[in-house]
Parts: sequence; C-alpha cells; structure tokens
Amino acid sequence: MKFLVFSDSHGDTTYIRLAMQKERPDAAVHLGDHASDADIIDREYPILPLCRVKGNCDYFEQRYPDKWVFNWEGVTILATHGHKQSVKSGLLQLKYTALEAGAQIALFGHTHTPYCAQLDGLWLMNPGACGGRTPTYGMVELSEGRISCCVKDLFTEEVL
Repeated sequence: MKFLVFSDSHGDTTYIRLAMQKERPDAAVHLGDHASDADIIDREYPILPLCRVKGNCDYFEQRYPDKWVFNWEGVTILATHGHKQSVKSGLLQLKYTALEAGAQIALFGHTHTPYCAQLDGLWLMNPGACGGRTPTYGMVELSEGRISCCVKDLFTEEVL
C-alpha cells in the first residue's frame, strides 16, 4: 500500500492535485492547516481512503480531530498537525504521544520543514508544506510488514 501525506496547504490545492496524479496512491493523509483543501481528493478520487486532522489554522474546523490513530496493513500510524506536541521545539513530545498510541509511524506538520527519520524504531515524518513556492509531500509504503517513508520535492522529485 502506498499513501501520500500532505500538510500545510494553506488554501492552495494545486500541488495536492499534481502529487496525486504523479504518484497514484492507495490512500492519502492531510495533516492540517487547511485540512479542507483535501476536499479535492474526495471529489476527484471518491473511493480513496483519506485521513485528515486539523492544524492550528483550522481552529474553527470541527469536522476533523486534532490527532488520529489508525491502522493500515497491520501498521499503526499517528497523524497529527504537531502544534499541540510543540514540534517546533523538538520531537520528544511527539515521540511519546506516538509510543503511547502504539504507533510505528508518527506523521506531523506545522513546521513547514520536511523531515523523515527513524528514531528508536519509530518513523517520524513531516512532509513539509504542499502549499507555497517549494511544495513537498510525503510518501509511505507498506509491504508485508515493512515500512518505507520519504519526503519528495514535487518539482524535482528529489527525495529530501
């Protein structure tokens, strides 16, 4: 299973659409700050599984939770924007939140800075911002219990 991870689109759906067309994922996740921008995925890919959480710019949005723990292909994933875990100050609180949830992957946004690393067996990924001048997105691939994560620059396709 391959899924795309977006965050911080801030009202610009152009790059969500381009990444979806380029990668043809099995599912998608939007990590907030205009989580409703992912409505374009609902419209253009109506049967595609989609997870959304709200960010600090989605303050009045009540349709989406602050965090979501879900399981795909036997892998537990935490999705959160990250502002409530203070990710701009470090990743320790996020790590503990993920471990408490039993997650193998913690997805977060908020900083607009791409990040992808494994820390003590836990994957931590920030897809960066899919809105703005340098759009990036995350990819997670799950296959037979193996996890592969990366962040890509939309224009150069470079893995960051």
